[in-house]
Amino acid sequence: MVNKSKNILKRLESLHPKQIDLSLGRILRLLKKLKNPHLNLPPTIHVAGTNGKGSTIAFLRSIFEKNKFKVHVYTSPHLVNFNERIRISSNLINNEYLNSLLEECEYYNKKCEITFFEITTAAAYLAFSRNKADILLLETGLGGKFDATNIISSTFFNLITPISMDHMIFLGNTINKITKEKVGIFKNNVPAVISPQNTEAMSVITKEAKLKNVKLYRYKKEWNILRTTTKSFKLKILENELLIPIPKMLGKHQIFNAASAVTLVKKQKRFKLKDGLIKEGIVETFWPARMQKLDKGKISKFLGEKFEIWLDGGHNIDASKKIKKILDKWKSNNVILIVGMVNGKDPKSFLENLIGLAKITFAIPIKNCCCIEPRKISELFNNKIKEGKSIDDVIKEIKLNFKEGKILICGSLYLAGEVLDQENYIIN
Repeated sequence: MVNKSKNILKRLESLHPKQIDLSLGRILRLLKKLKNPHLNLPPTIHVAGTNGKGSTIAFLRSIFEKNKFKVHVYTSPHLVNFNERIRISSNLINNEYLNSLLEECEYYNKKCEITFFEITTAAAYLAFSRNKADILLLETGLGGKFDATNIISSTFFNLITPISMDHMIFLGNTINKITKEKVGIFKNNVPAVISPQNTEAMSVITKEAKLKNVKLYRYKKEWNILRTTTKSFKLKILENELLIPIPKMLGKHQIFNAASAVTLVKKQKRFKLKDGLIKEGIVETFWPARMQKLDKGKISKFLGEKFEIWLDGGHNIDASKKIKKILDKWKSNNVILIVGMVNGKDPKSFLENLIGLAKITFAIPIKNCCCIEPRKISELFNNKIKEGKSIDDVIKEIKLNFKEGKILICGSLYLAGEVLDQENYIIN
């Protein structure tokens, strides 16, 4: 069944237009043939932004599930298997059902040009419209305004995670242009929680909100984090204060993601949620490949207990800044970086603040992916970065030359997926 899914997905990839124009015409044409499933969805929280979308949705999902609500979820990209993108009533879609939906979309599309994300999003809409749930958590794929997720009428709350430079080829090469695309998900009179933003992004968000009468809950205005300890943080939302446990996911940025999620669930009025269960939801949230510790797989067993192995899919300058804060706290003499990046990303800006904190940095290729050659990454830093043939080769070299250390594998969600697949990591 898994192989059948892969074959169908490969066929769908071949329908991709030669040139991508950001528009909604292709998916709307297909959805009309499918009898408009996107107009029959549960109440929806729509999430856009550059970094933190998946983690924030994971916090929201955990909170609603703890409160016994059935949750549909749509996220991208996947790490190991495509099924990860679609959750029906909190459970990953099974292969047989996924295959039937993909084949239905393929049949009605009639080999017309359509992007992979558009046709697979149409399949997700079919799944969500045919199965009951209390709520849908929907993540944009690219941008917002012309994203295939931005054609629904069921949104009751939006959330914008931190916006930074990424996907510039499609969204524009300034924060102003990128933000305009992201806030394209705003709907008239639908409120939105705004995570921490830079001044330029915040200015665009505020202007767009006024045009559509969007009530904003902004960081440091309508909500704020008053103080943080090792065990909890105090969240203030308007005049109310809550003490929230620190998430188990590593990094200060995860506290902000958690705070954004809590702000939204406290200000929405559709669902009755218990504070105790909100807190439990935050504590129990997990999202793979976000500073994930690999302590039970093949790599860990091979290297032994004197090594820590960490995995992060971050790939842009904003993610790099967050990783740097974590490396600063490690204060280890033996930090080892293993990086792989896909074409179109900027290894110079991603790595320039990280390699100085590492004993050694390796660049490796990514399997089954159009990636930047390790040689090119090394040349950007006057060959101070060592080229590796594969993750396996680099791990063997580390064992040969180091007695202990903290290893961080980073630079791409595709690399993270390759590692998790190799580790036989099961996402459920």
